[in-house]
Amino acid sequence: MATYGQIPPSPAALMESLGALGYSLEAAVADIVDNSISADAATVRITFDWNDGAPFAWILDDGTGMSVDGLVEAMRLGGVGPMAARRTTDLGRFGLGLKTASFSQCSRLTVATRQGKSIASARWDLERMAHADSGWELLKGAEPGSEARLEPLKQQHRSGTLVLWELLRTGTETSLPRFLEAVERVERHLAMIFHRYLDGDAQRLHIHLNGRAITAWDPFVTWHPATTPKPLARLRDPSGDVTVRGYVLPHRDRFRDEDEHQQAGGPDGWVAQQGFYVYRAYRLIVAGGWLGLGGSREWLRDEASQLARIRIDIPNSIDTVWRIDVRKATARPPGSLRDGLIRLAADVRRSARDVFAHRGVRTGIQPDAMPGRLWRATASKRYPYAIKREHPLVQTAIDNSADPALTEALLLAIERTVPASISATPHRATEAEVDEMVLAARALMRNLVSLGVDPQAAVEQVARTEPFDQVPDIVQGLKGVD
Repeated sequence: MATYGQIPPSPAALMESLGALGYSLEAAVADIVDNSISADAATVRITFDWNDGAPFAWILDDGTGMSVDGLVEAMRLGGVGPMAARRTTDLGRFGLGLKTASFSQCSRLTVATRQGKSIASARWDLERMAHADSGWELLKGAEPGSEARLEPLKQQHRSGTLVLWELLRTGTETSLPRFLEAVERVERHLAMIFHRYLDGDAQRLHIHLNGRAITAWDPFVTWHPATTPKPLARLRDPSGDVTVRGYVLPHRDRFRDEDEHQQAGGPDGWVAQQGFYVYRAYRLIVAGGWLGLGGSREWLRDEASQLARIRIDIPNSIDTVWRIDVRKATARPPGSLRDGLIRLAADVRRSARDVFAHRGVRTGIQPDAMPGRLWRATASKRYPYAIKREHPLVQTAIDNSADPALTEALLLAIERTVPASISATPHRATEAEVDEMVLAARALMRNLVSLGVDPQAAVEQVARTEPFDQVPDIVQGLKGVD
């Protein structure tokens, strides 16, 4: 086969490009800590040194360390790739984290590692690669003059690995105040991402930042007696089962003072921190937000739902299905799990709104508190009116329903079939409207089956019911519902 021969990438250009994947400083540090956890470290020590305006940083662990061959492989781009089998506790993914995280923050990466009395070190230097025709030459040892920065590894007298970042280029080098602010962000981030390792149900880990132990931040405020945990649920999927547990956090009046309330709110505040928390092998991947869920109208972070937080645990064997990215900062649930997650989250959101509105105590509905009409106008020509979900009567009906999803389905059916919404003009349902009606139809289907109706008969009954009879291929959308 005729070829043009091997065309190796430009080393410096590729390294720079990999470093531009969007890591923040705190996310990059967390990626290095992942490697320490995978190496069974019990303690990780992180130091940021201002160094008179030429700052550097190092991350040292007491894990298993590496041999010389292991070190060289760890410095290789790709390393252990995403398709390789991993231990259930392995937090790696693409074999790129060490390099991409490091080069997003610095131009010189040195890694020193120790097993027994043997210490080996290697470095990548982007500035040297850019100005010298050195190709993919991995350098031995620290940069001349930087040898002393590897001393912490030598002094701990046991195995471990030290990652040294020099020639930082993250904005932290512009002034001492910005440098100190960046270090504070790192502390808050690590307290959240690894809280289950610092003080939870994962292997115990101690992290020290500039000599101070980092204290875990628990997003679910499980320490507070007014926090309400929901029952643990398991969602089964061919790719791998996941476990889900919702938490309704206390109203602000239940905290001792404003400082305690603000601390429970989290690094980004109460409204921003609501939603799903996705964990991969106990390590937090997604901290808040609604994962694009919510039926036809995607749920947004709103004031009334700020007390709703939901934990999802996924194994590290289903990264592809959940679309975990290189930075381990995003995740998207597969379509097969969306209905289950929406159903569970809707229940948590309703309970959280109730606590937010009533300070955790149901007060009943007073006649003079009614906000008027049950209907509101919409922008839709086909369906000009919708039932107000926020109306106290409607909200009470939903909250006290044995199956809130069924109640929601009936509300949708009413909205789609009232005479006022019937148009003489043919209407083609949008994709979002179809999704919404399919979700409602599936809820009705589940309830019919639970009442003893034969599944095939239930499919036919729902498929003939208005407005679901308007949905193309509705029978296919109902198959597999149990």
